[in-house]
Amino acid sequence: MEDVRSALTAYVTEGEPPLGLSGEAVLSAARLSRRRHLLTGAAALVVVVLALGLAVVVLPHRDQVAGPPCPTAVNTRSALVDRLSCVVGKAVRSLLPSDVRITRLTIPGETPPSDPFRLIADPMGGAPREALFHLGVRVTDASGSGSVYVLMYPAPNSAVPRCGRPEVVEISCGVEQLPAGGLMLTTDRTSGALSYRAALSAPWGYVVFWSNNSGVLEQKDVRLPEQRPEPVLTEAQVRELALTPGLAF
Repeated sequence: MEDVRSALTAYVTEGEPPLGLSGEAVLSAARLSRRRHLLTGAAALVVVVLALGLAVVVLPHRDQVAGPPCPTAVNTRSALVDRLSCVVGKAVRSLLPSDVRITRLTIPGETPPSDPFRLIADPMGGAPREALFHLGVRVTDASGSGSVYVLMYPAPNSAVPRCGRPEVVEISCGVEQLPAGGLMLTTDRTSGALSYRAALSAPWGYVVFWSNNSGVLEQKDVRLPEQRPEPVLTEAQVRELALTPGLAF
């Protein structure tokens, strides 16, 4: 059966960078992993994550979350997970009120990690960076429950992001031309719930953050119930997350 690496390799010829990633192809392979249900809701996202060699933009106004600095080691996959989990956790927490309840979204029978922001790394090769990094958390407050997801993969390519994809139920979509490339922002109801998505391509790979207004795990062909009026993060906030300093592999 085809794994994620094979699905991505199918888009590469003669060692050149991929010219476009098919979300359905990537995620159909990702579903074969032990975390197969967690990423199926990202099918519409990966297709928009089309690398343009973007520079990561520093956003100096973001409040820092208290705690020790994030580790810097990347020599093993575990060390890379430690570093990226810390960066993602601090970035998301900095945008949420301190009194919200954050829990890990899990598949049946899975024991959640003690840190809800501990990234899952689905290996796609031997090197630490050769993995699909992802997670999803449920955020609950007085308005109800919603979710925040992140998906990262170190595979830059040269395609141009575009709106109007048939597999995405778009409400709005736009591409920002930053100095070194473009950032795609989408509002959609592809999963049934209202979702804000931000996809950034960079020289090291790509990252997608999205937030919706359902606290139910995204799964293939499952329509999510809306459990609050709006996603727990705004479109501006998921944009800010996609531009988080320190995510580079």
